[in-house]
Amino acid sequence: MTSSKRRGCHRNEDQIEILLPVIKNLGTKHLKTVRLKKTINGVSTEFGDVFKRLGPISTLRKPDPDREPATDYLQRNQVVVNWYPKIQAMKSRGVLGGDEDARPEQGWLSERHVAFLDIDRLYFDLQQFKAERAWHNLNLPQDCIQSLLADQSWYRLLIPNEELAFDSFEKVRLWQEIALSLLKKYVERYYTFRKREWELPHLEYQYLTEDDPNFQGVREEEGYYRILIEQSEVEIAEKLQELKAHIEAGDLRPWEFRGMKAIWFGRHLYEPLLCLDQKIVEISPAPLNRGERQFIEDLKAFHDNAGGFFDGKELYLLRNMSKGRGVGFFEAGNFHPDFILWLLVSDRQYVNFVDPKGIRNLGVTDPKIQFHATIKEIERRLGDPKVLLNSFIISGTPSHTMSKLWGIDKVAMQARHIVFQEEDKDSYVRMVLAQVVGC
Repeated sequence: MTSSKRRGCHRNEDQIEILLPVIKNLGTKHLKTVRLKKTINGVSTEFGDVFKRLGPISTLRKPDPDREPATDYLQRNQVVVNWYPKIQAMKSRGVLGGDEDARPEQGWLSERHVAFLDIDRLYFDLQQFKAERAWHNLNLPQDCIQSLLADQSWYRLLIPNEELAFDSFEKVRLWQEIALSLLKKYVERYYTFRKREWELPHLEYQYLTEDDPNFQGVREEEGYYRILIEQSEVEIAEKLQELKAHIEAGDLRPWEFRGMKAIWFGRHLYEPLLCLDQKIVEISPAPLNRGERQFIEDLKAFHDNAGGFFDGKELYLLRNMSKGRGVGFFEAGNFHPDFILWLLVSDRQYVNFVDPKGIRNLGVTDPKIQFHATIKEIERRLGDPKVLLNSFIISGTPSHTMSKLWGIDKVAMQARHIVFQEEDKDSYVRMVLAQVVGC
């Protein structure tokens, strides 16, 4: 999920604006989700800056579980930098050569590499990185840089061994770039780790309400998509006005035009969901991407043809907006899964965070991949036996590709709540829902 989910459209004088209404399906359902408390020590959490305002000043350090056991999190959830795509781009040829290639090589910056680096420059770049994010409650001591680079426990570097060979001074610039990339990722990981540590006691279950930021809207009272169209595109504007009239009349007929599509799925908490195959208009909030659309269509198909699977069960779904609006987890590097899926069985709520995504550039220890375990830690801390939390990744990357990258088989990936959207198209939705309820 990207920040485009919340990015607004900026209208110019050559564009027509159409506000396309949505129909909310929440009603009186009492669905629970995980949120920060509305206020912490009298400060609103609405704007996402409460940690900056109230949190303690943290000093960047390397992981040291002997001194501070909680920092083993930083070793279990290592920073991963994959340099193969950059090499591929620079050489304009396939370094990995595609899915059939061998597992990439792994390396580290040794003491000899570090001796060639410009530490002052790294320190200046990290200070700038910190300032751009307004992390004023993070202290970056300069001597920490060499301490971090001397410690290989917190990162994995995927790179051909030849790029780390001491055979050309031209490689020093590359090593400098690699070091900065590693350090930036670690600084971000460390800051979110401290933020998670501080915020965790303030998480709680909250009932979903119609004023939840995840519901569509550019107006406070009602939900809308905001669509901008070039004035010359008269036919598109007419078709969208027709769709608007159908929605306002409660006529939920199929609608598709020139790569735009309205998906009607009554289990989603508002309708329609919009898809856009080519950018002929601007839509805010952003339309579904290909993986999200496929998940919605697969889930709808399963729900409508599942036989008795849903006997005694109720399914609800809500698209989760990104930073500033949706439910996010700093435990997983500020992860905002694309969807929240509820399965209600008797008096229990199974609350599931589902994210369709390509995972080729993620390491097996990435916090997003490990989130299936992290969410159970949150469940235990919140301690409501009638609410069970899970997370799933719907991978758009084939399992055989990931098996070569990660060195584990498909069964081990499924144990990490990763299912495969294309190769298991007819079974992955059932697999997820059956795993949720243990049947």
